[in-house]
Amino acid sequence: MGVKSWAITDIGKQRTINEDCYYVDPDGKLVLVLDGMGGHKAGEVASKTAMEIISEFYITHSEKTAGHKDVIDNYDSSFTYHANLLRQATYVANRVVLNMSEQSRDYLGMGCTLTGMAVQGFTVSLINVGDSRIYLIRDNSIEQISKDHTLAEDQVERGIMSREEANESQLKHILSSVVGVDAKIRIHLDEMSVFPGDMVVMCTDGLTAVMSDEEILSEVTSTEPGQETLERIVAEVNDRGGPDNVTIAVTIFTEDQTTTET
Repeated sequence: MGVKSWAITDIGKQRTINEDCYYVDPDGKLVLVLDGMGGHKAGEVASKTAMEIISEFYITHSEKTAGHKDVIDNYDSSFTYHANLLRQATYVANRVVLNMSEQSRDYLGMGCTLTGMAVQGFTVSLINVGDSRIYLIRDNSIEQISKDHTLAEDQVERGIMSREEANESQLKHILSSVVGVDAKIRIHLDEMSVFPGDMVVMCTDGLTAVMSDEEILSEVTSTEPGQETLERIVAEVNDRGGPDNVTIAVTIFTEDQTTTET
């Protein structure tokens, strides 16, 4: 299975600091998109710290096998070793960012959202915390495969609020889980098989706040995917006001050949 990945981040039109960041492994085997939150520059520190820790931890241990479970707390045998590794890396990042927040007034309350994808052959491990999203594009249709950690989504799960009510509620802007704010972080972990032609889109809410799922599908599939595709999407977001930082990563799975562009 070949993997081609492209990523882009942009400050937008209304922010003075870009608190988003991304990581794309040179072989396209690990892709991360993060969105920071907090006081002046603290969100930027949170997202970049988490990105560095997760990528370093995962890559350090990813070449090992499931026999090296000793690096993983509470190993879940319903997932692969690499999915467990991705989750453990997030636990480590959460502890580090939280500790930094507790030790410095400048960093108090900082945190970040996270989406991550680890590729192993025909299997991808997916992780998310917060409201940055992961989409699967297959057969010209789009499906959100991440889970929004917001108060509105929590209400929907409990049957207190309908999907329509949640879409209109201000609670959809309040995060119920982020990296670095609480020791008891809530993580959504998933795995799936991929096939040649599948695409995975990862993005911060700077994109989803101004573009619908169907618009994202149309933009990504209207031309051959590439860096120009992402630049065009960012330009459209900024034409619509660019209310937030925006970060997008697109990965396409091919029959062969692995390339990564950022």
